[in-house]
Amino acid sequence: MKNQIENKYATPSLVAITLTAVITSVHHIYKLGFGALILGLIIIPLPYVLLRWYKHTRNKAAYWAYGLLNAWIIIGFGLVDGLWDHTLKIFLGKFFLRSFAQYFSQSPIGSFPFEATGILASIAGMFAAYYGYKFLRAAHAGMQQTKTAHHSAKWIVGSVIAGAVLIGGYLISENKNAAVIPEGGAVKIGVIVTTTGPGALLGNSFLKAVQMAKEDLKKTRYQYELVVEDSGTSPAHAERAIRKLIKVDKVKALVGGISATGKIVKPYATAARIPHLCVCSVKTIGDGVYNFTNIPLPEDEAMRWVKEAQKRGIKKVALLTQIYPSIDGHVKALKEEAAKKGVRIVYETRFEASTTDFRPMITEAGASAPDVYFVEAFPPALNILGRQLKDAGVQNIASVVALSLSDNLALFEGAWYTDSNLVDIGFRTRFEQKYPGTRFATHMMPYAYDSFNILVQGFESGRRVAEYVQGVTEYNGPAGKITREPGSGNFRSTPAVWVIENGKPELHY
Repeated sequence: MKNQIENKYATPSLVAITLTAVITSVHHIYKLGFGALILGLIIIPLPYVLLRWYKHTRNKAAYWAYGLLNAWIIIGFGLVDGLWDHTLKIFLGKFFLRSFAQYFSQSPIGSFPFEATGILASIAGMFAAYYGYKFLRAAHAGMQQTKTAHHSAKWIVGSVIAGAVLIGGYLISENKNAAVIPEGGAVKIGVIVTTTGPGALLGNSFLKAVQMAKEDLKKTRYQYELVVEDSGTSPAHAERAIRKLIKVDKVKALVGGISATGKIVKPYATAARIPHLCVCSVKTIGDGVYNFTNIPLPEDEAMRWVKEAQKRGIKKVALLTQIYPSIDGHVKALKEEAAKKGVRIVYETRFEASTTDFRPMITEAGASAPDVYFVEAFPPALNILGRQLKDAGVQNIASVVALSLSDNLALFEGAWYTDSNLVDIGFRTRFEQKYPGTRFATHMMPYAYDSFNILVQGFESGRRVAEYVQGVTEYNGPAGKITREPGSGNFRSTPAVWVIENGKPELHY
C-alpha cells in the first residue's frame, strides 16, 4: 500500500521539479546570458537520475539527495527568485502594497519574458513543493516504520535553523546598503541630470546648485563626494548612467533632475535601497519610500497660474504647447483648474519639437480671440514660436516655467509665467558671483540645493538615510517652505509669478 502511494506521487513530483528547473533555466538566460544553459544542463536531468537511483536501490543517500535537490530548486528558484523577486514584486510591491515596495523589489521590472518566466517558476515551484512533499513522505514511511519523538524534534530544530538562516540572509541583504560609515569617512552622493540637448540650461544650473550646496557645507561628521553622471538625451543613455552610479561608483544616495530621467532612475534606486530626491514634476516618480520629488507639482503650478490669470481679468486662453511628458502634465492640470474657476480654453494645439512653422496655429488661435496665448516648449521650438508670435503682433503671452528657458528673452518682453519661488534672493546673488559663466535658471536650482542638504542631514543624523528622509515633512530653504504629507512621495511648495522685464526674468510675487 505504501509503495502504491509512493509511486502515485513519484511521477508528478519528477514532472513538477523538472518543469521548475526548465523554466528557471530559461529565466536565467535573460539574467545571465546563455551561460545559464550550463546551469540548465546540470539541474534539468539531475532529478530524474536521482529518483531512478532511489527507486532501483532504495538507497537512503539517493533519497536525501533527491530531497535536497528539490529543496534547493524550490526554495532558491521557486520561492526566493520566482515568488519573492518577481511575483510578489509585481503584484504586491508595485500595484497593491506600494508602501512596502522595498521589501519585494530586488531589481527593476524587466522585460515581459524575464518577469513571466520568473512568475511561472514560482507557480511550478509550488506544484513541485506539494508533490515532492507527498512523495518524500511516502518514501520515508516506507523506509522507516516508526517515528520517534527524538526524530521529530530533529526535523523541527532543523527547520527552525534553516528558516533562521534564510531570514538572516534576507536581513543582511536588506541592510547591505546601510553599512556604518566611519567617522570622517566619505559619503558618495550621485548626481544624475542631463547637461546636453533641450534640457542643458536646466541641467547645468541644477548641477551647479548641487555643487554650491556641497561647497556651502560647514563642519560635518562625514566628507561628501559628488559623483556626477550626464543622463543624456535618450533612455538608453540614462540607463547606462544610473547603472554606473549604483553598480560601479556605489553611491549611497541620489539627487536627480528632469522627469524623463527620474522615471528611469526610480526602480534602480528602489532596487539599491538608497534615497533618490528628484527635482521632477511627474508625481508618480515619488513613492514615499526611496523616491521623492521636490518641486511644485503641475497642480501647484496650475492653481497659481489660474489665480494670476483671474487677477489679470483673463477669461479665455489659447494653448500652444510642445508634446513632452512634463509639459503635458502642466497642460492637463491647468485645464482642470481652469474649468473649476470658469476660465475657458478656447483653442488648443500640440506640436512636435521639430516644428518650425507656427503661423497657421497662431492664425487659428487668433480667430478664437483669446485673452492670453499660453505657450510651453523647449528651445529651439520655443524661440521660433516666440519670434513668429512677435511678428504676428501678439504680446499677451503667458506660460508655466518655459519662458525662462529661452536664450532670447527679448522675444517675450512683458510676458508672465509661474515658476519656483525664490524667498532667499541672496541665493541668486551668491550663485551669480560664484559661477559668473552659468545662467541662473530658477526652476530647479533652489530645490536641487535643498535636496542635497536634506540628504546630508540624513547622513549626519546617524540613522539610515532613507528612513530619515521618510520622516521629513517640511524644510525651509531658498524657495521657502516645502512640505510633504506623511507617506507621500512629493515635497510640495507654492510657485511665484515672474515677468520678463528688460530682457530678464524678474520675481513679482
